[in-house]
Amino acid sequence: MKVDKPCVYKLTETQIDELRRDMAESSAWAKAELKRRRAAKNKKKSAHGIGNGIEKDTDCN
Repeated sequence: MKVDKPCVYKLTETQIDELRRDMAESSAWAKAELKRRRAAKNKKKSAHGIGNGIEKDTDCN
């Protein structure tokens, strides 16, 4: 059985720059998406009075 070597090559400077730019765009999108989801989750919680920063007194005395 013949096993071919994997096709691996060094990226050019242009390819590296494009990859970095793509990764930066993806990271920015992911951060914005997480921020949007967090805001939507907090809005949903506050609509139900959950997690609004007002804690009940837990003293049983």
